[in-house]
Amino acid sequence: MSSEKEFLIYGKRAVYEAIENDIEIDKVFLQKNNSYLDNIKSKIHKKNIQVSFVPIEKLNKLTKNNHQGIVATISPISTLDINGLEGKLKNTKSLLILVLDGITDTKNFGAIIRSAECFDVDLIIIPKTGSSPINGETIKSSSGAIFNVPICKVNHIKDAIFLLKENEINLVGTSDKGLLSLYEHKFNSRTAIIIGSEGQGVNKSVLKLCDQVVNIVMQGKISSLNVSVATGIFLSEFRRQLN
Repeated sequence: MSSEKEFLIYGKRAVYEAIENDIEIDKVFLQKNNSYLDNIKSKIHKKNIQVSFVPIEKLNKLTKNNHQGIVATISPISTLDINGLEGKLKNTKSLLILVLDGITDTKNFGAIIRSAECFDVDLIIIPKTGSSPINGETIKSSSGAIFNVPICKVNHIKDAIFLLKENEINLVGTSDKGLLSLYEHKFNSRTAIIIGSEGQGVNKSVLKLCDQVVNIVMQGKISSLNVSVATGIFLSEFRRQLN
């Protein structure tokens, strides 16, 4: 296991999910006289988390982002390494894995994690370099879903790809140049969907290792979807077929 540096999280949902998942919280800063936060106050007290009631100016100094009257400091978020990934792949008849190849925007990363949690993704794999950091903005964008989805960091995406192949995980690459439509593709119960960056897509050398490369057929004038939206469509179709 590895972990990120301690940081701030903000927003009611993000802090709520951290509390619900027993993430170690050092301290919570709550805006004074904010009735919107009454529900979460009781949870904070039940968990015996240190809390300070502060004016909004203090919260604005802690973060310039939309904090909704609540900011917390949390302990590092643990991630799996390649050995932890191998353990996750054993003796499981059904697996849905997301491999993110070059997602650097924290808001997109957070939104993808949120979709992953909604569609019960078992694991997200990201590279240690060339990927969005796990920070407060990621957590806020994920609405706290990041606490419910295991994340694995690998030195190189191909390290994970080869390990997935060894464990008979079907690799589905995504590309607007894919010859197979998403709605024609028949998903395997043990599948990894590889999502690339909005600008470059999945690396060509990674696409060559995939078992299939699929696309989303579109009919509008704009030729591409936001990467987090496209990810949600792929995950939804997987669950439609397999559930």
